[in-house]
This record gives sequence, C-alpha cells and structure tokens, in this order.
Amino acid sequence: MNLFKPFGYLLAAIRFVLIIGTMAFLIGIGLILMKLKLANQELAFAIRMYWCKMALWILGVKLYKSGSIDLSDGNLYVGNHRSFVDPLVAFSFIRRAYGVSKKEVSSYPLIHTGAVLSGIIYVDRPNSDSRHQAKTQIEENLRINRSILIFPEGTTSNTPETKPFRKGSFEAAANSDHAVVPFALEMGKPETDFWFEESLMGLYFKTFSKWRTDVYLHFFDPINGTSGDQLARQAETMINEKIKEFQQNWKN
Repeated sequence: MNLFKPFGYLLAAIRFVLIIGTMAFLIGIGLILMKLKLANQELAFAIRMYWCKMALWILGVKLYKSGSIDLSDGNLYVGNHRSFVDPLVAFSFIRRAYGVSKKEVSSYPLIHTGAVLSGIIYVDRPNSDSRHQAKTQIEENLRINRSILIFPEGTTSNTPETKPFRKGSFEAAANSDHAVVPFALEMGKPETDFWFEESLMGLYFKTFSKWRTDVYLHFFDPINGTSGDQLARQAETMINEKIKEFQQNWKN
C-alpha cells in the first residue's frame, strides 16, 4: 500500500527509532549479563531470534513462508541476498547459527556489538587471505556441529536472477561432510524493495515508508555432496527457480 509521502516518511522514521531503540536495549541487557557471567551462546541466539521477529513486525514485513526447515546442528544455510532485512528474515527462523558478513559491518557500532554477541565471522571480500581465513573458520565450525548462515552472492542483487554464488563456504561443507540447506527469498515490490546503488538511509526510507512490505521465503530440503563447486551450482539453480516462481506475484 502506498502512503501519502510525508506520512510514509514519518512512519519510516518512527520505525527506525524503534528498531535502534530495541536493538540498543537488548544489546545492553546482553552486555550486562556477560559482565555478570550469566550469558551463554544459547541465550544470545534466543535474544537475536526474538529481536529479529520483533524488528520485522516493526518494519511492517509480511512473510509468506513455504517449505520445512531442517534445524539440525552443523548445517550450512545459504540464501540469495536482496536487502538488509534478509538476515532478519533468516534468523527469525534459524536460531542456532553463526552469521557470515562483510567486514564493513564491523564499522557499524551498535550492529557490530550485537553481531559479536550473537556470533559472527567477518570477511573482507576483496582480500583473498581474508576469504580463505573465513572459509577455514566456516569449516572448523561445521566440523564441531556449529551451523553457519551465509549469503554466498557476497552482496545484494537487484536482478531477476542471483549473482554467481561464491563456492568457498560450499567447499567447507563438502570437506566437513555437512549438509547445505538452501533458502530462496524474494521481495514483493522490486521498484521499492530492491536495493539499488543509493544511500543506505535513502534505500531504507524508500522501502519502509509504505505500510507493508511483502517477503516470500522458501526453505529447501538439505543437499549433500563431495564437490563444493557442484553444491554451489545446485543451490544456485534451486534458488533461481524458486525466486522466478515468487516473481509471478509482481504481476498482481
């Protein structure tokens, strides 16, 4: 639903304040519990999931979910990347997983603190040594049955199909003999919901100044393999086929 512009911008601003406020509050609680030595990883995962669900509600995101999600320990969860809400969507269903993110996020003070508390692996995408180190960390975590969530395009895409998947995390799954769980995610209104080359706040206000943002999500059954390249291509094909189905909703 399109809203009268001034009201829409006011709505987006209120949502922004609520998002930052709830994030700061929960991170503050987490830091206090850490200082008192009452925090553990399970609690951090629970707080993250709770906040992600709440944030989606605040932002007016309506989810259309299909498929059953395998929540076994030691899975590699991979999905396509459309906007900054993608991690919120994924982590509202996937509780016990460590995220992989671009290094730039470490410069966002509040978000960085929350990410560190809940579990994060940073990667400097242009740096081959950093990519190799991230792949090693992913494999080490999978081998001890810690699940990992990653968007293997490496950045958001605004084309009907995904960008080519980077195969490093898939090689880690193949080497450690752990399953890959693909998920497909599509926005309901590409002209406002896709993240084009604009400022972060400009993109935020364009997307969340409307009353509702539709997001379509599908979880696939786990896939296994001994070749990282084959797993990457298989997951990429599955996800592209599904988002093409989701894109039929654009006509309505």
